[in-house]
Amino acid sequence: MSGTTATMDRVADRETLGHNRITHHAIRQTVEAVTARAFRVSRDNVTAALEDDDGKLGVSVSVKLTLPPLLGPRNGTGTVFELAQHARTEIASRGAELTGLEIGRVDIRLTGGKQDQPKERRVT
Repeated sequence: MSGTTATMDRVADRETLGHNRITHHAIRQTVEAVTARAFRVSRDNVTAALEDDDGKLGVSVSVKLTLPPLLGPRNGTGTVFELAQHARTEIASRGAELTGLEIGRVDIRLTGGKQDQPKERRVT
């Protein structure tokens, strides 16, 4: 028995016992932050829900976009659909990098936005 105890002591010296656990809330907030960055919106314009996707992490995000003025010049290239496709790729790769989880399906819902209004300044 003393030989077994000595072997276990050596194994314990080489390995750190225990485990790490990331809460559902922390993963959801991480996905929301990554999504906000991908769409270039503030964090409070994003909500996320997590679910199982055949052993992978399934992600559903809802994003409130600000709309450019409809009659003014356009400041960007690409469509909203192209933006969403690029964001989907970024959410999957960056989310997996930060959480260590394999991300499967990423569903994106773009909700109605408001037009970005320039802030008025008053001169007195």
